Amino acid sequence: MFDRVHHAGIAVGDLDSAKTIFSDALGLRVDGIRSPYPGGRQQRGADPTDILDIPIGYSELELNAAAAEGTGVHRFVESRGGVGALHHVCLHTTNIIDDVAHLRASGLTQIAAPPDVLAANEPWDTVAFFHPRDCLGILLEIWTTETHRVDLRYQGDGVFTRMAHIGVVATDMDRARHFWTNAIGFRVDMLKSNVLKGGRHVESDNVTVLDLPVGDSGIVCVHPDDSESGTARFLEKYGARAGGTMHHIALATPDVKAAADMVQSRGLQLIGPATNDNAWIHPKSAAGVLIEIVKDEM
Repeated sequence: MFDRVHHAGIAVGDLDSAKTIFSDALGLRVDGIRSPYPGGRQQRGADPTDILDIPIGYSELELNAAAAEGTGVHRFVESRGGVGALHHVCLHTTNIIDDVAHLRASGLTQIAAPPDVLAANEPWDTVAFFHPRDCLGILLEIWTTETHRVDLRYQGDGVFTRMAHIGVVATDMDRARHFWTNAIGFRVDMLKSNVLKGGRHVESDNVTVLDLPVGDSGIVCVHPDDSESGTARFLEKYGARAGGTMHHIALATPDVKAAADMVQSRGLQLIGPATNDNAWIHPKSAAGVLIEIVKDEM
């Protein structure tokens, strides 16, 4: 069973610059046990990366910088102008054997291991990745239960309390609902976004939204209702062929305007004015990542 969002994977061009944004400017701290700065956690394998883990609530922001040219992360960053962008969604499972088996039985293609390695390691009981073509354009990672727990000192200044959600965009909301509910096993929050009414309409950007909570975070699936909005243009540019892609992360705070003032004072740029309920940080000032600041209602 998936019980929380483990992390939002962010591909970056440079770890130092990314730390300045996602740790220093947001008032969060790198987990020095798992990924000591400046070198970070050196993951070597098919796609070698240097990683910084930045806890927020029960989730993390995982910064991934390519350790060599020509790797998957390097090519992804280059495709996003050399700056970076949201790269993958990682879900934490309490039973990886059953969950991986279920996802494969649902038609999702497991990647990052050759077929002979997959066959020789059944049942699969370690971290698993699933191909974006089967996941609405999203690289999906499954993380197994671990004994590591983040010390409170790594939770930062306390301005941001948790990752409220990861926002994804989809070309077909019915297909997206089927994926997140039938394949992944999430349930739509019917109080926020009643599927019988087609979901929650957000007039400011003319989109329809489905809220899928898990743990202290969740997934928010967004479908543009026209072809002119910023969300629609983003989907057309980055996710139309795959049926969708990752769009934004939302960070919760008790005071949106105070948090917005803080990040602006530390060099991040807002899109429009902050309200009592939310604000948006421009991706140009945040390593290609669109960040929403939302009021924490938990």
